[in-house]
Amino acid sequence: MTAALVAPAAQVCAFALGCAVIHAARGHAEILTRVLAAAAILAAVLLLLVASLDCAPEADEALGQSPISAAS
Repeated sequence: MTAALVAPAAQVCAFALGCAVIHAARGHAEILTRVLAAAAILAAVLLLLVASLDCAPEADEALGQSPISAAS
């Protein structure tokens, strides 16, 4: 098999495997829906956590010098 045919063949195999998994999971749609919903919620929470940590200022920048330490 040439290198030009490897990627399309892999994509066709992945698509066929996905179709087979979906067809096999049709009998368990309610459970699968709950698992996918929980995974989507978890992914959203993790994404928001990472975004908030990236945007959060450093402790020294946010608080500055405290009035108690400035007075002494």
